[in-house]
Amino acid sequence: MTILCERCKKEIFKNEVCNYCGRKICHDCVKASQKASKTQRLVICKDCWSKTEKRLKYKNKKSS
Repeated sequence: MTILCERCKKEIFKNEVCNYCGRKICHDCVKASQKASKTQRLVICKDCWSKTEKRLKYKNKKSS
């Protein structure tokens, strides 16, 4: 089953969910990702990266 990326509208098979806007995005739209803990993975999309508040939350390892 395929779905569409909510940012670039490409057809994708595996998606990531941005922790800051909640959109399902493809690998090309992911700006950065990191492991906040053993069980939590933080992903930020390119749109959220351009917003200073969301970028600072990501760099401080906090999700909303």
